[in-house]
Amino acid sequence: MDFNQTFGDIECNCIEGSHEDTINNYAIKTAKENLRINDFYSYHDKGKPLSNKKCDSICSYRGVSISLYNDETKEYILNVYKELFPLSPGYKPYVKIIKFGEECGNVKHTPSGINDHHYDFYKCDTFAIEKIEVVEIKELHNV
Repeated sequence: MDFNQTFGDIECNCIEGSHEDTINNYAIKTAKENLRINDFYSYHDKGKPLSNKKCDSICSYRGVSISLYNDETKEYILNVYKELFPLSPGYKPYVKIIKFGEECGNVKHTPSGINDHHYDFYKCDTFAIEKIEVVEIKELHNV
C-alpha cells in the first residue's frame, strides 16, 4: 500500500510500527448515524493548525482516532468516549463499530493517558469508504 497522499510531504516515518488489520473491530466516534467519508478526515485533512512539530504529533495529526473494540475493551472504550464527548442538546454523537477491508490503510497503537486502546488509522492512497464494514451503530448517549 502507498501512503503518498497522507505522508508524501513530510520527513517523519509514520508508517513504522503500523500494520493493516482486517480482523479486529474498532470504534470510531461520528457526528451522524451513517458512516461518511468525513468521518475519516484527519486534522490535517480538515486544515486544522498543528502546534507541535515533533514526529509523533505530526503522525497523529495525519491519522484518524479509533479504538480497539472487543469483548474485553468495549465497556472501557464506551466510558472513555462518554467522558471525552459529553452530550449537549444539539449534539448527539454516535459510536460506530467498524472492520477495515483490504487496502484501506494501516493502524498504529498510540495509547493515550485516558485510552490504552487508542489507535491512529492512516488512510492509504486507495482508501474507499465502501471497503469498511459497519458492524454496529450505537448512539453514545444511549450506551
